[in-house]
Amino acid sequence: MSANTVDIRKAAYKLPTDVKEMDRLGIQHTLWSLLIGGLYPVSVSDRVESLLDAATAREKPPVVLDVGCGSAIWSIEMAKTFPQFQVVGFDLNAQKFSDAPTNFRFIQGDLSTTLLEFPGQADIIHCRCVAQHVVNPQALVRLLYESLRPGGLLLLADGDWIVYDQHKKLVEPFKWWESNTVTTSTRKSREPTSTVRLEEDSHGRSWYAGWLDFFGNLTKSKDYRPIEELVKSVEGWKVLDSRSYLSPINWPGEGIENGEDLGKVLNINQRNFFLGAKEIALRAGLSSEMIEIWGRHYEAEVETGRFYNVWYYLTALK
Repeated sequence: MSANTVDIRKAAYKLPTDVKEMDRLGIQHTLWSLLIGGLYPVSVSDRVESLLDAATAREKPPVVLDVGCGSAIWSIEMAKTFPQFQVVGFDLNAQKFSDAPTNFRFIQGDLSTTLLEFPGQADIIHCRCVAQHVVNPQALVRLLYESLRPGGLLLLADGDWIVYDQHKKLVEPFKWWESNTVTTSTRKSREPTSTVRLEEDSHGRSWYAGWLDFFGNLTKSKDYRPIEELVKSVEGWKVLDSRSYLSPINWPGEGIENGEDLGKVLNINQRNFFLGAKEIALRAGLSSEMIEIWGRHYEAEVETGRFYNVWYYLTALK
């Protein structure tokens, strides 16, 4: 990031919380469902059923916690699918859930305190695209462990800010703040050649990948590590499966299951993500002029480029 960029990683929450962002999270939920085949991977279907049977035997409804639930679309669908479950959504920001079933409830507050109300009580914990955005990701994973009952199931997922090309090789991001070009946005001048010079300097590098790299550096915890490393650093977890998924954007990809649908969904998600992130970029020190330039190239690359984004999903037992 540039020297005059504001570091907002210590903020309680960095992303928008308005209706548009909740709609985008709904789109992202569809993306995850396509990637893993439903509300959770097929590989743990038997485990979910056995947890239900065990809870029935002890005459208590299974408890499912959705940690950092956002729009609560996952937890509400889970509650509707399993009316026997008691599903609790946690998030820092208040939301309204008009279509929530009676076996769903919402708790607003900081996860470091609200989760303490459920020591060893949860049968299943779902935590998606949250770990990298908290100040202490390792402490969060430890708290998830403490909130599960013995034999409980963890569903932990996250995305990444890197981009692959159609040959599944890393794409080099264009980092304008490291550019040799002095831009109008940094110099506050009105020289008509500065934008052209900036675009020439970006040759061979990606503005789309550059936006993700910028935003990742802006919002990701300095202590974040891959989710598998975070889990394995807490004694007691038994990792069942840990894998990465490639999702094409605006094309079906090559050899990708559900590639056509994934390409369409991620196209909508990433375009909306750019729009929703503009305000945060302004707060971080980018000028509206720089965002306009970036947006033009971002849209063009999403439209014509053949990129993949990468996502990670881990399941584990306590």
